[in-house]
Amino acid sequence: MGNKIRAEPDRKSSAHPPPKLKYQRLILKISGEMLGQGNDPFHRPAVGFVARQIAAARRAGARIGIVVGGGNIMRGKASGWLDRLSADLCGMTATVINGIVIQDCLGAMGIRARLSGGFEIRGLVDCFHPFRDREYYDTGGVLIFVGGTGSPLFTTDTAAALRAVEMKADLLIKATKVSGVYSADPRRDKRAVFFPKLDYETAIRKNLKIMDRAAFGICQEARIPICVYDLTGHNLLDILKGKRVGTMVRKGGES
Repeated sequence: MGNKIRAEPDRKSSAHPPPKLKYQRLILKISGEMLGQGNDPFHRPAVGFVARQIAAARRAGARIGIVVGGGNIMRGKASGWLDRLSADLCGMTATVINGIVIQDCLGAMGIRARLSGGFEIRGLVDCFHPFRDREYYDTGGVLIFVGGTGSPLFTTDTAAALRAVEMKADLLIKATKVSGVYSADPRRDKRAVFFPKLDYETAIRKNLKIMDRAAFGICQEARIPICVYDLTGHNLLDILKGKRVGTMVRKGGES
């Protein structure tokens, strides 16, 4: 890459034992917008912050897979002048660029990571393979899932839910810039009500726009809880240790 983004290494001493984690197998869904700021698709402090959060969780012993969006470069549904399939393919390709950036940052921190794609780019991205990828995941390598599901018309939320099942994750986290799930957009409606916990059925019935219905259905059937939280306001490691952060969506809304 030309001007490489280099996040500072985690200087925390390795002399301390890793914390006990409630959730040890994680799929983290990150929107492309989390990596940029304004007209800059890659904001160095933002990318570094995201990478440090992932590195800290990995060093604590978590198994981590990352599903990254491409909205900082190209949002398929926002390109009304393009055919829908072409626009989605552009958005899927944008996720590969984001994946390379995250991989570069993690590598600079000494974290082993590789790309796994919904489609193959020879010499750069291997096509997703459930058994081979799960072995890499199980042995501590960070998987960066790019290219969505490999098919247009499906969101990266759906891709994240699928990868959570395939990696046998015990938690799917959707990292956002909002503190959790609300009855309406809290940035536009001051009367919006915050939900600290929800069940899948209520989230779907109220059409709360957390994830698409396909993603919810996959997680509901596999009984994989979903945590929605503000990545910029909380430590990812706190969630893995069981701290109540954001909104937890699970069967029956149980604790």
